Amino acid sequence: MNSSSRIESLDVARAIALFGVVAMNFHAYLNGAQSMYPTHPSVWERLFNPLTGPLTTRFAATFVLIAGIGVSLFTQRARESNNRSDIHHARVVLLRRGTLLYILGYFVQWIWPGTILFYYGAYFIIAAAVFAWSTKRLIALGGASILIAAGLAWWRASQLLDGNNTRWLSPSPNSPRNLLIRTFVDYTHPVFPWIAFFIAGIVLGRYIHRLTEIRLRLMFASILLMLATHAANFLFAPSSQIVNRDFVLAKLLSTQPLDRGVLFSLGTLATAVVALCLVSFVVERAPHLALTQLLARAGRMTLSVYLLHVVFFNLLVHQLHWVGDTGLDTALVLSLAFYVVALSLASEWNKRFGVGPAERVYRAFGG
Repeated sequence: MNSSSRIESLDVARAIALFGVVAMNFHAYLNGAQSMYPTHPSVWERLFNPLTGPLTTRFAATFVLIAGIGVSLFTQRARESNNRSDIHHARVVLLRRGTLLYILGYFVQWIWPGTILFYYGAYFIIAAAVFAWSTKRLIALGGASILIAAGLAWWRASQLLDGNNTRWLSPSPNSPRNLLIRTFVDYTHPVFPWIAFFIAGIVLGRYIHRLTEIRLRLMFASILLMLATHAANFLFAPSSQIVNRDFVLAKLLSTQPLDRGVLFSLGTLATAVVALCLVSFVVERAPHLALTQLLARAGRMTLSVYLLHVVFFNLLVHQLHWVGDTGLDTALVLSLAFYVVALSLASEWNKRFGVGPAERVYRAFGG
């Protein structure tokens, strides 16, 4: 898609989601264990807790959802024409782009262990195989990934109770085998269940030009799903884990990201859809607002901005030692400072050169 045919609400949503990703990353990397296990947490520390806070993974999930929409828009012509040559070309492009992100992510994770890049690469590689599937088959695949993740969580919890160690499923990605394990089942954004968010984006992308028409119903259904997941957790998750059955049940009914239960996956997906709908509603009513345009231009360069935030943090914190682990407030100020600089740089670059530097390499390699 060229800039003239882009859907600005997607670019704006992408830019906003990236700010959330930056804020959560900076807090976790700067403050370490204190960010996840604060001694006497304030309301804000609970909100921004990278492990258990209500904001954790929500920004990243929104980003993944929008990436799926982008794949759907990119492959729309090939899918609708059902031309074998067009479908093959789209498949090759997705494979090449996914491979590039996977390789890049492998190297980035050595200095930024929580990076989503190689997971993104895996999502694109999977999308290359399934983008032309029917909507029903895609929904079935997304649902299966959620159930596989929950089933694996149940199995690991059961094995732990039996005294069996399953830490081999949580390896350091220092070999191709370990990287594959991490890609599919471990750490921050594994394929099971995160591919469900990507597939949901592919499905939603098929109706994105009707978003104004279906937005209210989509938001209503998503809000109901969010409330239902939290109500189910509140009503049925055991408050104590005295017996083994309660421990396993707590895992299955958890809304925490690392437990990867069904309620987490459904609730997070619903949150991402609501966020996208709200952003599209605002952008439609203020398309020419200066802030809207600023965010939209930055949203077209999110790969460059993402890589820049890794460099920015490591330079200021690890090389120059200008910033230390002094709490959430420091992390948020650092995030805001980066974002203001990144927005300005991205906006100027986009106006002068169009495609961002990382995006230019990405497209040159991927086609």
